[in-house]
Amino acid sequence: MKLPSLMLVTSRHQMKPSFERSLESALLGGAALVQLRERELKPVVFSYLAQLAARLCHIYDATLLINGQVNIARLIADGAHLPEAVLQEVALPDIACKGVSVHSVDNARRAAEIGADYVIFGSVFATASHPGEEPAGLDVLHEVAQAVEIPVFAIGGISAMNAKSCLEAGAHGVAVMSAVWQAPDVMQAVRDLREVLQ
Repeated sequence: MKLPSLMLVTSRHQMKPSFERSLESALLGGAALVQLRERELKPVVFSYLAQLAARLCHIYDATLLINGQVNIARLIADGAHLPEAVLQEVALPDIACKGVSVHSVDNARRAAEIGADYVIFGSVFATASHPGEEPAGLDVLHEVAQAVEIPVFAIGGISAMNAKSCLEAGAHGVAVMSAVWQAPDVMQAVRDLREVLQ
């Protein structure tokens, strides 16, 4: 599966006026890869959002990844995104498209070794979602991209202003939350990012 260069990671608290309308606006803007990340939800609520996201992604021909919930991913999505802790396992779950969050070159290599189809590396830039955390920076992103042959997505403080620098550092693409969901016009924010990433 060839992955687009822009991955949208959901954050329902930022998605206004509603999860559904905000996601549909992003899809109308051309978003083609969505990761459902709402990790702290009760299973029944997460399942509802997953089905909603799957329906919308199907309508707009976008790829849907489910964060952490492999069983739900197998049923209704195109793949699963997994936490760094999964690297302690011998192999990743048997599912069509699987990615792993990593925070180091060594863990990116480990993810590739046990079957990851892509990794998300960060935080590359300073981000409000991880206050006080020292960003890894573009140099480390470059090291990660050089260390593995699978696609690397940069995450953390990504915007239309700095997304291209991530590609120049060797990333396949970027994973974005606030720059889209907190934008006054979600559809236009997606279009702006896609234009930069082309």
